[in-house]
Amino acid sequence: MKQLNKVSIAVLLALSTSSIYADDSLLDKVQFNKSDSVLSDQIYYQIGGGSGYMTPPTRAKSLKAIEFGIGWKANLMCGNFDIKTTVKNQLNGLTEGFKDLMGNVIESAKGAVASLPAMVIQRANPQLYDLLTNGVYQGRIDFNRLKTSCEAMSKQLADYTLNGRWAKSADLENYKDIVATEPDAQKAQKSSEENKGKKGKEWVGGEKRGGEYQKQIKLIEDVSKAGYNLLQNRQALDASQLTGKACTGALCQTFDSPQKLSEFLTRIIGEQSISTCTADCGPQTSSRAGTGLGPAIEEENIQTIEKLEQVLNMDTPSKEILAELSSNTIPVTRGLIEALREDPDVEVLSQRLSAEIATAKVMEKMLLARRAILAGMREPYVAADQNAQQELEKALNKIDLEISQVKLEMDMQKMITSNTASVVIQNKLNREANVGNHGEGYDNVDKRVNDLAYGTPNVEDHMEAGDIALPRRNIALDIPTVTNVAPYRPPYNTGSKAGIYSGSYNPIAPINGSSLDQATGLLRKFEGFISKADWDVNAHRLGYGSDTITKADGTVIKVKPGMTVTREDAERDLARRTQLYTNQIKREISEQTWNGLSDRAQAVLTSYIYNYGTLNKTKSVISAAQASAQSGDMTILANAIRRRQVDNKGVNARRRNQEADYILGK
Repeated sequence: MKQLNKVSIAVLLALSTSSIYADDSLLDKVQFNKSDSVLSDQIYYQIGGGSGYMTPPTRAKSLKAIEFGIGWKANLMCGNFDIKTTVKNQLNGLTEGFKDLMGNVIESAKGAVASLPAMVIQRANPQLYDLLTNGVYQGRIDFNRLKTSCEAMSKQLADYTLNGRWAKSADLENYKDIVATEPDAQKAQKSSEENKGKKGKEWVGGEKRGGEYQKQIKLIEDVSKAGYNLLQNRQALDASQLTGKACTGALCQTFDSPQKLSEFLTRIIGEQSISTCTADCGPQTSSRAGTGLGPAIEEENIQTIEKLEQVLNMDTPSKEILAELSSNTIPVTRGLIEALREDPDVEVLSQRLSAEIATAKVMEKMLLARRAILAGMREPYVAADQNAQQELEKALNKIDLEISQVKLEMDMQKMITSNTASVVIQNKLNREANVGNHGEGYDNVDKRVNDLAYGTPNVEDHMEAGDIALPRRNIALDIPTVTNVAPYRPPYNTGSKAGIYSGSYNPIAPINGSSLDQATGLLRKFEGFISKADWDVNAHRLGYGSDTITKADGTVIKVKPGMTVTREDAERDLARRTQLYTNQIKREISEQTWNGLSDRAQAVLTSYIYNYGTLNKTKSVISAAQASAQSGDMTILANAIRRRQVDNKGVNARRRNQEADYILGK
């Protein structure tokens, strides 16, 4: 079996591309590490590995927006052309055409134009007057021709740029308002040119957007919110939550407000923030890429794993918690939990089941968001905007591509993982079935494990279930530590309420002083003082749970049966051991990580290692400490500490919960 596992891992490493991801990726933690401890390799490869989705390409909460500066600055600004400059240049011979006519006359005309009124010039020198009149006329013709050419070019350019199309639409909308009140066509045209998109355009709910001192047009956010409200028979701009009896469908059950829906959708497919201004009058048009479905699935998976771990360790899971764990497409029944709990491969099967439930939940959210976009496209102001319709069609295609991408990744992973590796395992089973005593069936791993766990059948197996109380092991699933997932973790029962493992407990009151002082205070509360040596797990202990006594002269002696200790010596020993364990923590997690933790977190880690002897026994706590130090979010470490409540059959469950609450200041 050991040789076979080596082959299995080699196949995985050769075929998987996940090795390019970060060390703390979900696949690294689950698929590779768990595969070597799977009791039934056939099950592992049949289900397609330990994880139901690929590691996300990024775990960023959101990506940066990139401003879109491409546009023609001369317009949409052809109104900047100056007719006076055009005519002046014609008369002064700076442009082609008129400079060929009587250069010496024009030279003398400069002074005449500057010093004589037009009427005097006409009477004194009719030829010069005609010449000047023709020059002004030609200048005006050139001006109008070039301005018309500029406007045509601007319109053509606007068709090729996103902000150009929206600015053009805003100008036309504004021009409609101008001509309704301005009878002078020339003034109306001039007013339109001076607008430069600053008045924005009518958007969702008739609100003006995109202009000067106005909110930008946020295409996905605004339309998804409008669609949410339209599907709930509300006004398009309603931003209130929808809960309780007012919520009658899956959309509001999944997203209790339009804001949450838009945040989910824009994170995945990105956003376009549009300004109608062609001059500097506020934020520029920008585009932000989405992170894809991967991070959302990973966050949902971590929540699901933790809930599944709780359910697996409950005697009788309630309908409510099973419903919370389930998705619409993958219901989790009590029978499924019982079957999973009894399976020797419960850890790897739970990981896979959790990933599939998480993927199903996120896909359901995505389809609901897609439905909201479709509804939002029918909002009157959005439906009347051809530019919006075109961009929203592209957004729908992006949603479809994201869904197809996840399906492709899952199919590819299962196809690769269950291919050669499954054949290798099946060939082994076939050989075992055809070798040796033909009267015996082939080796059944599940049967061997159950025989080892529960023994061979005896009279108790035929007793009534109510008369039997079989011990059941606690199941601890390998929950990966990902920095940005901490806010999504499900809440734990704290305070005087009953927890899943913990029973009833009260939080520890705040302790003043440094982290060392707080650690000492925690240990006094958790360990308690005993003056006479007593056997505890693996040694005789006294004082504050110590197997040593520290004398006044600094001498340290080992505790032996019958020894007693004074409180003074016990306090001295506690101070010495607390400092020793603090130094040990710094070595095991690094000085930098230690310094990045809060005083409360440092105190709890000292209490934790005092109980365990080393952090190396629980690598997840080390990873959580590093993640908390890096992000500044102590919730990650608190949750990791709380999850250790199942260790040693839950003997220290209350302590672990109190330590976690102390980190969080509860």
